[in-house]
Amino acid sequence: LIILHVSKVVSPSTLRTNKTMKLAIASLLVVTASIASASSSRPSGSLRERTDNLEKVSNRVRHLFRHEARKTRSKKRGKSSKTTVDYWKMADLRESANPYAIGHRGFGATDDSGVLDGIPTENTIDSVLAAFDVGARVVEIDVVLTADGNAFVDHDDFLADFSCINQMTTDDLKQVLPESTTLFELLKIVQPYARRRNIDADPSGLVIIDVKTPSPLCDPNDDTEEELMKAVVYDIQKARMTEQVEIQSYSPVLLVLAHSLAPEIPRALLLNAIQFLTPEQTEDATGLSVTLIEKGDNPDIQWAEIGQLFRLPGYASFEQFVFTAATTVVATTVSIDKLF
Repeated sequence: LIILHVSKVVSPSTLRTNKTMKLAIASLLVVTASIASASSSRPSGSLRERTDNLEKVSNRVRHLFRHEARKTRSKKRGKSSKTTVDYWKMADLRESANPYAIGHRGFGATDDSGVLDGIPTENTIDSVLAAFDVGARVVEIDVVLTADGNAFVDHDDFLADFSCINQMTTDDLKQVLPESTTLFELLKIVQPYARRRNIDADPSGLVIIDVKTPSPLCDPNDDTEEELMKAVVYDIQKARMTEQVEIQSYSPVLLVLAHSLAPEIPRALLLNAIQFLTPEQTEDATGLSVTLIEKGDNPDIQWAEIGQLFRLPGYASFEQFVFTAATTVVATTVSIDKLF
């Protein structure tokens, strides 16, 4: 009776392929044979004895199904834990022979009167996503340091009224700049854009993080660079995007710090034409005073403060710049900006 009951709810194909069901049927046969043997040796059995035997069979079957169900769930968890998402890497971009567009500060803009119509504010999540949506495969953003030690996405370390960002907390800044965000928050939103899909012909969803030397205005003692780079590296590692970003800077000192903190993150040394000028030529070109300073471990590189807004290294030649990138910084790339 028990075997017939099971066969009514289980198809023959399931019996052939399901290990649990095979065990259950085998158990039923063994226990039923035992019951039959016991019955034949006695004239009759009490209802209580028969009920106990049936309950043993039922318990055995339930045990087998539960055991197999636990094993199945365990296997599924093991498979899901091994499932990985493949992302594009900066290394893929460098190996690609195809040209690519970079969204400078995302796809955003401002003018003297504020945000341009229909275009998001630069260096915001909206501007970065807009850049990817219109076809840019890489975006560039700028980061600065807040008073509470966060890497914050903004072009300068001072606001339009020359108040210093490193004197304001992240919450303060979000009141003043409601569209702006921390580096970590931006990277987590951007990360899915770097996911490698079969339809992708070229790398995409990658981010260049521009880290500038803090200005003389906001860092008069020149002692916040290490804290700034630590905050940047921390957010990149926390977002698990060490292979999807590149840290770039005009400062060899900052890039040396980046290399010491996280050598696995690609680095790029930037160059501006002004870095080839003499102090007198720089003053004529900018209208700002130039003060020569000592900075870094390389005595061949002459640093200067340009007004209260910039600290930059100067190079005697293009060869010196390339040598610095290859040896001091161990840069993966160099980037040349505004060479007239």
